[in-house]
Amino acid sequence: MIRRIFLPLLLAAVLLASCAPPPATTPEPTPGPTATPEPAPAPTATPPPPQPVTVRPGGFAAYVPVAVDVVPAAPAYTPDLDGVANPDVVVWLGDAQRAALETAGFVVVPQEYEQIYQIYQRADEASVPAFVTTDAVLHAYHVLYDYALRLAETEHFIANLEVLNTAMLAAAEADYAATEGAVQEAARQNLAFFGVATKLLTPDADVPRAVRAVVEDELALIEAHAGIDVSPIFGYREDYSQYVPRGHYTRNANFERYFRAMMWYGRMSFHLLNPRDPEAARRETRGALLIVRALHDARAGDELALDAWERVYEPTAFFVGTADDLTVYDYVAVAQEVYGGLPEPPALADEAQLDRFIATARQLRPPAIVGGYVTDQEEAEEVNQGFRFMGQRFIPDSYVFQQLVYDKVKGYRDSGEPFTLSPSQAGPIRGFPRGLDVPAVLGSARALAILTAEGDTGYDGYAEQLAMLQAEFAALPDEQWTANLYWNWLYTLRPLLEVKGEGYPYFMRSPAWADKDLHTWLGSWTELRHDTILYAKQSYAVFATGIMPEPEPAQGYVEPQPEVYARLAALTAQMREGLGGRGLLGDELAGKVDRMEQLLLALKTISEKELRGEGLAEAEYARIRAIGDELEELTTFSEEIKGEITSQADERMALIADVHTDTNTNQVLEEGVGDAFPIYVVALVEGRQVVAMGGVFSHYEFKWPIGDRLTDEAWQATSPRPGRPAWTESFIVE
Repeated sequence: MIRRIFLPLLLAAVLLASCAPPPATTPEPTPGPTATPEPAPAPTATPPPPQPVTVRPGGFAAYVPVAVDVVPAAPAYTPDLDGVANPDVVVWLGDAQRAALETAGFVVVPQEYEQIYQIYQRADEASVPAFVTTDAVLHAYHVLYDYALRLAETEHFIANLEVLNTAMLAAAEADYAATEGAVQEAARQNLAFFGVATKLLTPDADVPRAVRAVVEDELALIEAHAGIDVSPIFGYREDYSQYVPRGHYTRNANFERYFRAMMWYGRMSFHLLNPRDPEAARRETRGALLIVRALHDARAGDELALDAWERVYEPTAFFVGTADDLTVYDYVAVAQEVYGGLPEPPALADEAQLDRFIATARQLRPPAIVGGYVTDQEEAEEVNQGFRFMGQRFIPDSYVFQQLVYDKVKGYRDSGEPFTLSPSQAGPIRGFPRGLDVPAVLGSARALAILTAEGDTGYDGYAEQLAMLQAEFAALPDEQWTANLYWNWLYTLRPLLEVKGEGYPYFMRSPAWADKDLHTWLGSWTELRHDTILYAKQSYAVFATGIMPEPEPAQGYVEPQPEVYARLAALTAQMREGLGGRGLLGDELAGKVDRMEQLLLALKTISEKELRGEGLAEAEYARIRAIGDELEELTTFSEEIKGEITSQADERMALIADVHTDTNTNQVLEEGVGDAFPIYVVALVEGRQVVAMGGVFSHYEFKWPIGDRLTDEAWQATSPRPGRPAWTESFIVE
């Protein structure tokens, strides 16, 4: 399994232009678009020889680790609220909160702040020692990552896609006019396919008359985005609810149009297999080969269409990862083997040779993520394998989800043990994963304990699938974890899953701190899923056929997680190198990325000192004291940039992302970050116990109707919010 699924991803670290397999929709026997074919010239008796092609590899930035060398030996202490140096802060808390603070050494208070830096600014104004959290810097990185992606899309990708659409629509029209019979049917399907993408991105564009009606039918389903329906163009089921712009794509009309067009390119598949209708698979495969040839032949302005395609695909592969579907590179390789190069359109009429191509292509890696509607009467890996023009990307967490829901995991078995009904518990089958499934796979015993207590592991096959996944991920080398920014973000979060023992401050050795670290993991992961919602391939459950005197300056404290800061600094450097070197950052954002890296390196050094029991320099205390203003400066932008890529929704940190779809209940799993909560910690600073104040995530997980996938705006307006996870009561105290 490791070789089959992850080897292509390892290669991506060297060859970003590689990819993986399939689609996410199940082909049905309904034929593709039909119409009276227009007259076309007869093909030549002997097809011209195939076109030889050389695959052009890509590449971005290498990962350079930042070393951490410290043996934790922080001075021991036991919290004593009567003896803290700043008892005036304690009176801010209620009785239960004070009790938790003294018992565990920290407490999180569900008092909402729209931005996390506001908590630090309040602490500085009141001369309360600041507690710099991993939550705060992880959130700052999310803003930089998300804005870098927004700017790249606005300044580069949208224009590239417009040029690409024009070239591919013209190429498809030329193919349609120059072919006949089965090849023309495939060309017509391509013409409709690119017609839809063109209209989604450029609504006033003209679509050829031959496909205008079927394109309008398809656009109507996309506009309605009601749920799963049969595609008028392809004849298989598609989840049209996915076309609701979400994430940052609600910020302006250009983003919305780009979202829909890229979602179309990312989801619609040209299948290699359709057991119910083999001719449909042949038509789609012919169409895919025509597309691959057009990418190498068609001109997009003064360049090849493939160049415009790569200028979108390769940077997004760096941001998120390579495709979980077969791409142009895969089809070029198989065409070389079967045809000796890219076949001319007339050669595609030869069914025997086309079937050899299909048989050979089916030997390539299968899809790791279903990504759409499949029933339990079908083999998902078989019916989903095929070509996608700009396929959605393989992400490890969706792979985990795919392996831990129906039909990989079967029915629920009641062990007789009491448990709390969890948000994912859906009855007879495990139709929904949990965010905690991912840390459980990555070795978090606490995450697994919570899942077990809440009844989420009591399904036939769950234990076996979990063990399989744990072994797979444990065997992955660091090179895989640092191959792109998405994987590297998850790699940065992994130290949060390690239980903190001897040598760490008192509050970090509390059992409640393990829950707080899990909560931080979930909050940052939710921001990652939000930022990449367009490109990341979502998992699917298989459908079951069943005013005060001026005080003295405060001396604060940094959450001593040097490994997190080191990895995040290296990730930030990789982003700067990979994007800045290609002109995808801009001066303002590049400057912020540089300052972010320097802040992280400083926090790493400070936390190492704290773990050694060393005192800090006054300049370091001053930086902690001013952290609120520094975080605000890092995460706010000039009007020139804000006016282009932001909206009022960016004034708050609250955001939402749907991460999984269950076709059995027609619901999605939503992961939300709410407003920031303050955290109070008893820390030892210069030999004195102080109560320090910082900011952390608030996180929510819940199910929601498929036809109403939530946007940031809708989530921010939601009141009251869904209940927080029960296990967070160990550290979030009313």
